[in-house]
Amino acid sequence: MNNASFSDEQIAQMRRWMNELHSIGELQSKIQATFAKRLTYLETRFLMDDLHLQFPQPAEAKPNKPSAAPLEGSLVDAGKGSVTVSLDPVTRPGMLVNGSVTFSDGQKATWGLDQLGRVALQPETSGYRPSDNDRIEFQSALQKQLSEMSTRGSL
Repeated sequence: MNNASFSDEQIAQMRRWMNELHSIGELQSKIQATFAKRLTYLETRFLMDDLHLQFPQPAEAKPNKPSAAPLEGSLVDAGKGSVTVSLDPVTRPGMLVNGSVTFSDGQKATWGLDQLGRVALQPETSGYRPSDNDRIEFQSALQKQLSEMSTRGSL
């Protein structure tokens, strides 16, 4: 099932739902209950990607106030203040988890972790290579985030 299977009004309704829903499964259920269209989880994920639908991002925690473990999709500070890592709410095909990173020099890249444990890093600027310190900080932040996800059972 593709976007063409939905009217403009239905797509607008799905966009409104994104402010109140928290998971792909919830969206999948809403579509079935409201529009009588049964989508698989994967079809719903692809539909979200095609329509650029995203769940609301939780507000960042204040730096001096301890907070609970970050949720998927929230910005995660590496703890050293110069590299930030975010997780995407929708996982790309072939990846266990993916997101984006902003390095200390402001350069951005997308990253993904595949089923074999390999990390792929795709910078926005062709040929960009982060500094050794930034790479180490990125790997530490990513390891910490994945460890927290594993503890919560999200991975």
